Amino acid sequence: MGRQRWRLVSDVAQVVANYLRCHPRVEAVRYPGLKSDSLFAEASHTLVGGFGPVVLYRTMGEWHELVCEQVDAKELILSLEQRL
Repeated sequence: MGRQRWRLVSDVAQVVANYLRCHPRVEAVRYPGLKSDSLFAEASHTLVGGFGPVVLYRTMGEWHELVCEQVDAKELILSLEQRL
């Protein structure tokens, strides 16, 4: 994955992770770009150009993996809202 694409998908994932973190039906979110994530300190020193496209979140006791693409974050959040 090229640097520009990595940055774009990382930005989308960051927005989505912050949205999910505040969602009332989401029990937990794992994304190294969140300061509350246990990997934040290490990731902020090792990852260059963003924290990557993968966001993990838990609803009703089940973990889900979301791999963010180079799309509009608002569209992705609206799609997630329909599933949550």
